[in-house]
Amino acid sequence: MQALGFILKKIISRLLFPVELVLGLSVLGLLLWRWRPRSRWGPALLAGAWLLLLLLSLPLVSHQLLAPLEEAAGDYADPALLAARGVEYIVVLGGGVRQGRLTVADRVHGASTLRLLEGMRLWKALPGSRLVLSGGEFRDGVSVGRAMYDLARQLGVPEEALLLEEQSWDTEDEARALAGLLGQSPFALVTSAYHMRRSLAFFRAQGLHPLAAPADFRCRGFTFDYDTIMPDTSSLMGAEIAFYEHLGWLWMHLKSWKSPPPSPAAEPSRS
Repeated sequence: MQALGFILKKIISRLLFPVELVLGLSVLGLLLWRWRPRSRWGPALLAGAWLLLLLLSLPLVSHQLLAPLEEAAGDYADPALLAARGVEYIVVLGGGVRQGRLTVADRVHGASTLRLLEGMRLWKALPGSRLVLSGGEFRDGVSVGRAMYDLARQLGVPEEALLLEEQSWDTEDEARALAGLLGQSPFALVTSAYHMRRSLAFFRAQGLHPLAAPADFRCRGFTFDYDTIMPDTSSLMGAEIAFYEHLGWLWMHLKSWKSPPPSPAAEPSRS
């Protein structure tokens, strides 16, 4: 049942992403145009769908969607402030993994690389701290936690400084899986800036005390010029990320109305 619910959640959320939403509205517009050729609803819906695609592909619009999420995450974490709070664990949430015949560096995909590097920056500045690399894989293959673990080892992080969690499927699972390890002590939570708001909420819902350590900022250094009104695929991806985060935030609050209290989980393994 858990797997079925996870798959349904992913499918339904995908239908509300920019590209899928535009395609769905376009198909609906074409059908209305075919069934009722004299009605203006079909052409209007079709034109509106493609106008939406254009708008979401503009860097200016993508920035406006992502910027509030990143601003809520705050600035990069200061190792001195983390040390003053007695931080011993630096939790790095996975953000993507690739399968196939790839090198250790090439396997860590997307946001995972930037999150891991930020976690390592904090680890090096906090003597005695440990990196907790988290993230499972729903399909068969290498988990994102394992991929980050392998890369961290190749980059020189000793085995005794690493902990691995690779059973979770999403951020809520990660918070639940790590609750037993983290207890009531403050810890640094490393994830992409746009993902920080939801991540903090999930970990706090488990009674934990995360300190935001954002990475992977996408909106910093944004300047308004002619490029910001020219559509591109990277901006469409940014809009998709923003859609995903806002939908996830809504889903989290809908679930909270009927969710049972969290239960403790087993501690993650060393390797």
